[in-house]
Amino acid sequence: MFTWTLILVAGMWNHHRKTGKSPSGPALGAVNKNSVQLRIKIGNYFMYAPYGISIIVNNATAFEIQPVFHDQPVWNPEEAGTKHRVDVANISPGITAPDFSYVQTKFECDSTRIIFTWGRIDSAEVVGMFQSDKSVDLTVSLPGTTWPNFHTIYNASGDGVTGYGITPKGEYIPFKFVCDPNPVDVKANLTPGAEMVLRLNPNRPVQFEAGVGTRPLPEMKEIGLLLDSARERYETFHLTSRGPWGNFLSAISDNLNFSKLYSSDNGRVVHVVGRGWWIGRRDPNLFPYFAWDSFLNGILACQEDPVGVRNTIRAVLSFQTPEGFIPLDSHWSDNGAYVTMDRSDPPVGAMAVWEMNQRWPDKHFLEEVYPKLVRWHEWWMKARDGNHDGLLEWGSEKKFKQGAMWETGWDDNVEYDRAHMVGTTLNADAVDLNSLYSMDAEYLAKIAALLGRTEDARRFEAEHKEMNRRINEDLWNSKLGVYCSKLWNYPKISRGKPDTNWLTRLTPMNFYPLAAGVPDSERAAKVLATLYNKKEFWLKRLLPTVARTDPVWHEQSYWHGNVWPPANYLVWLGLKRYADRKHIAEFAGRCIELFMRNWEIKRICGENYSSITGECNGDPHYTWGALLPLIGEEALVGIDGHDMPVPRDNPYLKGNIEMRHVPIGGKLYTVVSRDGKIEITSER
Repeated sequence: MFTWTLILVAGMWNHHRKTGKSPSGPALGAVNKNSVQLRIKIGNYFMYAPYGISIIVNNATAFEIQPVFHDQPVWNPEEAGTKHRVDVANISPGITAPDFSYVQTKFECDSTRIIFTWGRIDSAEVVGMFQSDKSVDLTVSLPGTTWPNFHTIYNASGDGVTGYGITPKGEYIPFKFVCDPNPVDVKANLTPGAEMVLRLNPNRPVQFEAGVGTRPLPEMKEIGLLLDSARERYETFHLTSRGPWGNFLSAISDNLNFSKLYSSDNGRVVHVVGRGWWIGRRDPNLFPYFAWDSFLNGILACQEDPVGVRNTIRAVLSFQTPEGFIPLDSHWSDNGAYVTMDRSDPPVGAMAVWEMNQRWPDKHFLEEVYPKLVRWHEWWMKARDGNHDGLLEWGSEKKFKQGAMWETGWDDNVEYDRAHMVGTTLNADAVDLNSLYSMDAEYLAKIAALLGRTEDARRFEAEHKEMNRRINEDLWNSKLGVYCSKLWNYPKISRGKPDTNWLTRLTPMNFYPLAAGVPDSERAAKVLATLYNKKEFWLKRLLPTVARTDPVWHEQSYWHGNVWPPANYLVWLGLKRYADRKHIAEFAGRCIELFMRNWEIKRICGENYSSITGECNGDPHYTWGALLPLIGEEALVGIDGHDMPVPRDNPYLKGNIEMRHVPIGGKLYTVVSRDGKIEITSER
């Protein structure tokens, strides 16, 4: 196996120290190392280069280094337009440390397998390595066009390139990329971009060095040691698991750490839902901050990246209006709109922030975001109770039904097929929204109590109980034995006979009351009986987003029968409260099996899955797909009110399952299940 080592270091290379020669080509000169104070971000932050390395300086200029390959298969040929276009949605995530101290990805170039390993070794330096199984020429591009108003200039230097990043203030940030042996071709002649052709040959290591600033670089002989050390450090906290479920746990961090992108318009690094062509198709700055997607990202990314994902939550909350409304999406150029001002998203914020804090407690962050979560919670009752009965409806300020459907988070769901708009809301008291609102109040009460806001805690706990009372009184369908949405101001059918005001096409939304603790044990048993029905929901690939007996289930398109991880997770929260251990084990095991059959073969973390075949039906790399392996983790270990691990013994969990580096209460734990008997050990 050929080894090609690449160093990209934020320090100007002293060429003479290594070779005794001056660089070839016109010199770009030297910059006083004290003239510009460098604040550097390093990661795979550029939307269009998921396998690239971004070195961003002072939020004013950036150097992007990316391998170029054209034979990666295209996810959607009709959308791609050309067989040579790479749809980055189909580029599988590799192994990525949250601070980019260690990254390893794999791809093919001209049918040659290439492993690209790199890592940031301190605040300003990175190292990397290419490995190939055949001889091949690989192009490494340093594009001149990255983020808007970021400017670079490059020149050939014989052994690589030199360059400057030029800021709007007229600051010149020096850059250099050096390789040994030299590139076989370099295209750079005081140009905004550059390309180098690297000749990879098996079993022959070649080293590279590059960087910004003026600091000296490490010796070539240190490169392998630096990468080995970076990998070993990451392995001390990288989520891993083994046993009959496989390494399901690493999939959470591999996907979420790979999903961070940078925007020059606000200087933020944010976890996004994926890298599909549709996400950043208009502007590399403008990728969406989807509201409930981002909060769910918080639950996932906090496992290894608690600091980074807090910034993701801050980004979403930064677009909150003075009225408390949080847009469904913001910071996006979809249809020319920067913010969707007419509709919000399912209120899962307090739940997500609470779960983040249970993993890595941070009282200052809770103090910061709590008032915004409260204002969002209060907005719902002001804006989404059209008939003023104390129960909520989905809506849209534009007064059109599709906007309200988008607000549900289930864009084409059948739950509200018979509903229509009355003013700015649907004429349906929503079983899902009211349950999530109740759950939101419950988690706000927990946060308020932790922050010492006793009166707030009492108010939200009382609100949680009162909403549960309303749901029980008004949304319990005794005939079906399940909670249902209910129409008000509903139309008559022929001959003046009233139709039923119950919306009875069943979906996982009907099980959301379990997550809010709405039913007593008797009603919970009836709801669970519907969930456990093997002809409707309790399938091998669960949960379908409509019952198997529904006329649209066979379509298996979008929310018509597919399995969607966020729906599974919200139902899972209810199962943890009410279900027996046998069904807990079955649900978790089937979620893991569904996820791993796609992950182990193609490293796909799906947006949604067919409930018939189990194959990914949506975007192949969508972060909330990792909620399925998270269910597996939570099936083995819970967290109590004091942020301590709680073993979830379950005799129906067969075999030996080991999870390592599970974060709870700011510590890491090893969790071992031996035929369902859980042992938990603190690692440090």
